[in-house]
Amino acid sequence: MSYSNPNRMCYSFGAIDFGAGGDVTSIQGPAGKAGRLVEIMVAATETFTATTTQADVQVGTGADPDANALFQLGTLADTNSVSAYGTSSIIDADIAADTQVEVTFTAPTGGTPAGIADVTIVIDWDW
Repeated sequence: MSYSNPNRMCYSFGAIDFGAGGDVTSIQGPAGKAGRLVEIMVAATETFTATTTQADVQVGTGADPDANALFQLGTLADTNSVSAYGTSSIIDADIAADTQVEVTFTAPTGGTPAGIADVTIVIDWDW
C-alpha cells in the first residue's frame, strides 16, 4: 500500500457530552482500502473531571476497542484543545482494509462526571 498521495478524511463528531455517559460510533472507510490513523483532536467546551477515572477516546474494532488508539483526556479545561498526533496515545496507526473502525467515547467516573468536547479523527486512506 502507498500513502504518497492518500485520501485524507476528517471525521467530525461535534459536541460529545462525556459527562453524560459513554457512546460508540463507527467509521467505514472506502471499500478495499487500508487506512492510517493520523490524528485525534479534542476541543473542550466544558471542563472535564477525572475524580476516579478520566474520560477517553478509543479507536479500534468491536473486538478490541483501543486497538488503534487510547487518548485519555484528564482534566482538560474549558476552551483548551489537545491532539494525539505523534503521541503514544496512537497505539497502532494501521487500519486493515474493509475494517469497520469503532470510536468509543468513555465517560469519566467519580464525583460529578463532566466534560464536553468537539472530537475530530483524521484517517489517511490508501488511494
